[in-house]
Amino acid sequence: MKTIDYSLIIVYFIGILIVGMLFSSKMKSSKDLFAAGKNSPWWVSGLSTYMTLFSAGTFVVWGGIAYRLGFVAVSILMVIGIASIFVGKFVAGRWRETGVDTPAEYVGIRFGKKTISFYTIVGLVSRAMTTAVALYAIAVLLAALIPLPENHILRDPNTGNLSVAHGIIIVGVITLIYTIAGGLWAVMMTDVVQFIVLCLMVVLLIPLSVKSVGGLTTFIETAPKGFFSLVSGGYSFVWLILWCVTYFFMVGGDWPFVQRYISVPKPKDAKKAAYLVGVLYLITPILWMLPSLIYRVINPNADPEQSYILIGQLVLPAGLIGLMMAAMLSATMSMVSSMLNVFAGVLTHDVYHYYKPNASEKKLVLVGRLFTLLFGIVTIGLAILIPLFGGAESVIVTFVTLVIGPLAIPSIWGLFSKKITQKAVWISLGTTYVTGIIVRSAPSISGLFINQRDGIRNIISYMQSNVELIDAIVGMVLPITILTIMELKGRRKDISEGWKQLLVSTDKSKNEEVQMPSASLLKLPALILVSSLGILGIILGGLAMVLKSDQNILTLFASILFASAILIYAAYILNEKKLGK
Repeated sequence: MKTIDYSLIIVYFIGILIVGMLFSSKMKSSKDLFAAGKNSPWWVSGLSTYMTLFSAGTFVVWGGIAYRLGFVAVSILMVIGIASIFVGKFVAGRWRETGVDTPAEYVGIRFGKKTISFYTIVGLVSRAMTTAVALYAIAVLLAALIPLPENHILRDPNTGNLSVAHGIIIVGVITLIYTIAGGLWAVMMTDVVQFIVLCLMVVLLIPLSVKSVGGLTTFIETAPKGFFSLVSGGYSFVWLILWCVTYFFMVGGDWPFVQRYISVPKPKDAKKAAYLVGVLYLITPILWMLPSLIYRVINPNADPEQSYILIGQLVLPAGLIGLMMAAMLSATMSMVSSMLNVFAGVLTHDVYHYYKPNASEKKLVLVGRLFTLLFGIVTIGLAILIPLFGGAESVIVTFVTLVIGPLAIPSIWGLFSKKITQKAVWISLGTTYVTGIIVRSAPSISGLFINQRDGIRNIISYMQSNVELIDAIVGMVLPITILTIMELKGRRKDISEGWKQLLVSTDKSKNEEVQMPSASLLKLPALILVSSLGILGIILGGLAMVLKSDQNILTLFASILFASAILIYAAYILNEKKLGK
């Protein structure tokens, strides 16, 4: 990268910090800090959910799969869109109806206080790991782009570039600062800014990538055999179906996403937020993965995990590489900040406040920020250790299918079932996790058994060859089967105490008046959106004037950004006049 690239990354960091600080003084209560006062616009909640699903791991993990196996990476991501649409239809609105302020509060109401402790511990560990993967992934890309002089304190002596560990610390600390300062409002609004930056760079990269390979026709003709198959490798149609089910329960029941559904004013807003995520995930995966697919044709011997950044280096002029790095930073920081905020909220509301019920709102805000800091430090430490856990792809797939998915299933089940109790949660999760440990350990310990029968050896061999499918069966099919059996075994008249308490909370929510935010807080989302579009338009317009290559593309995109900013601002003004504000 050149000086202009570093400058743009610094500008991006400054902009994100400014957004966080804009909301800092508006965090008057713990509900503001962790639930945005339940006044988030649905489109902000939807874009934030979309970005929470995203990270640099999308480019490293799924981009690597696209490079190795082809179009199946697009299939994997598109089924998340299908899952999100089903979440919007059946689940998202139900979460808002419960009236809870945190996902853990719901778990306590529906399944009892002891279950909160289990969910909190497992959720903290699993999400700390997946968040650490996101930090590790972006640090790998950042380190690959930043060479440093000899004896520089941040230099990795083996590569001559920024060390991965220092990259993790830099990105992690900046994310911590704005998350601590502005709470969920800052998290969601920085997500909106990050969405704009991400989409801009991905869409910019596509025509330049296609041009570099000699056009789409050349790319299609020279791609490896089977490269455009919907399934490939260990990712079969059965696996995709199970993956879709996994994400239905994850997007519908995992705490960072539930937090978005309970932060909007009404149930219909929660539904619209989930539908927005679904539509975007049906449209955008081909845009994300196309550059990695193309790079396989250009350079078939590259490191798959670096394919995205390598094609960026190949086709982007100075300045745009910095913007691409900012886009990947955007994706990662969005995911990291979401996890920090939701689990700090759980620790504050459902752990600290449980033992200190008389704590003032000012005290809860302070404690919430301290928990955010502590969780962030732990996550940064884990990110530095990711190579010891088998790499990014191994950690992501394993934790999503074997830990996070099974954890969300009883939560969603409990929204609709009158019978399921705390006992069902323990049996479902206990059986799933023990089975997962056995299945994961079986291949490595099989050598201890000398007199293995052919049948056992065949089973072990199949498990080793179909790790992704076995994980999905254990993580999805097993807990759903257990809960189904317990549901059918229960008597029709059985109604759990937790269900009765949930009905009380739901009735209370229906009669609750959501406190309207101040006029200044309502204006901020629209003004931040317009400002972001305008600033990016200025940056691209400036690059179009100083760069010798790709000026037409840059000018076109700058014009689109300016026009979008003007149209959105005009629509905002008209809406204000219509409402008489």
